[in-house]
Amino acid sequence: MFLNLALAFLHARGLPASTRLVIVAQVIVTALALPAFTSPRAKLERQTVMALCLIALSLVGTNIANPFNPKTIYDTLLIPIYIILGMAAGSVRTKWMHGLLLFVLATTLMEAFFPALYVRLFDPAAYFSATREWIANQDPNASTDAGFYAGAFRAGGSQFGFADHRLSGAFMEPLSLGYFSALMSIYYAGIYRGPTLVRAGAIIICMGLALAADSRAGMILIVLISLFLLLRIRAYSFMLWLIGPMVIVAAYIVYTTHFGDFYRDTVSRLEITFGALDRTSVREMLLGAVPLDRVGDSGVIYMLRCVGLLGMPVAIWFYSGIFTRWHRVNTGILTMVTVYLTFTLMFGGATLSIKTASLMGYLVGLAGRPRDRDVTSARRIMVTAPRAISPSSQYPPSRLRPYR
Repeated sequence: MFLNLALAFLHARGLPASTRLVIVAQVIVTALALPAFTSPRAKLERQTVMALCLIALSLVGTNIANPFNPKTIYDTLLIPIYIILGMAAGSVRTKWMHGLLLFVLATTLMEAFFPALYVRLFDPAAYFSATREWIANQDPNASTDAGFYAGAFRAGGSQFGFADHRLSGAFMEPLSLGYFSALMSIYYAGIYRGPTLVRAGAIIICMGLALAADSRAGMILIVLISLFLLLRIRAYSFMLWLIGPMVIVAAYIVYTTHFGDFYRDTVSRLEITFGALDRTSVREMLLGAVPLDRVGDSGVIYMLRCVGLLGMPVAIWFYSGIFTRWHRVNTGILTMVTVYLTFTLMFGGATLSIKTASLMGYLVGLAGRPRDRDVTSARRIMVTAPRAISPSSQYPPSRLRPYR
């Protein structure tokens, strides 16, 4: 998650950074998660393997029909790899999640109150100019002159950011900070089982980070996620299949029925996705032959390029945990992950970046498996009162038949 921050720190100290270096570093970091596939806890069931095979075949098809692009392979398989890692882990230490949130908070506060120190330590403008071609090709502007990321200053001014620019913290670009905040709210509202005051404080911090990043999408998601999970609104299994298409349809309605200037900025962003789809035939969508000038600004268009029209719903369902979840897990958590995923994909491809995709995949892997303490309790019951358990339930949750 903080790979770019570390490389930026080294770049500011004199180590040359390049796109090739970033790619190699990301591949190495991701490869470190591959041994999770051999873990007994992460045993892949038939439906999981079949879904992965369909995604892989879709990748092969689009790269045959279009110029070969190895980046599409990495970006498509990144989240599944971290889902398997979360499945293998089974749980995460609370202190690690607290530390993760506090580290991001600390770097964000540094950027807000000591911007000169932040730029001196990491110099985001220089790092991204050296590693992102589209930034290097830009004309100098106020944001790069100030040493911040090119998108730190929103055109037309920030909506509710409380600094003179959009804060980025440990991610050095504001969009990822907003998405990180939404994902951490899923953890604290749905997975965390500690004191209520700690949960409430963490969610408030997440809201503050989203405000600091001037991330409207992140703030909307945090409010929705918190209300849904804290109020324990019941989510049925079939919702996992339908919620993604429902979010996309709702966005299309906003795009086609907007009024006045209220939705102007939102509609202009949605136009990147739906406008490109209007100009693309069904055959082109099936082959992933989408307008390449739009793949950087729309995650939906980019996923069509990666896996085509038939592979995209399978990939989204896999990313949401449908094919890896087991019975008796909290469907509400995975429902909110689906909302987060489909909502953010319409506003850019940052959802598939390792900075937040790794965290999302890990949380999906955790949420799709029974908790370790539940497994321990079930085994204790089996030892003390084996006759009281029916034959159909003589297995701890870790051995339950997966959802089909």
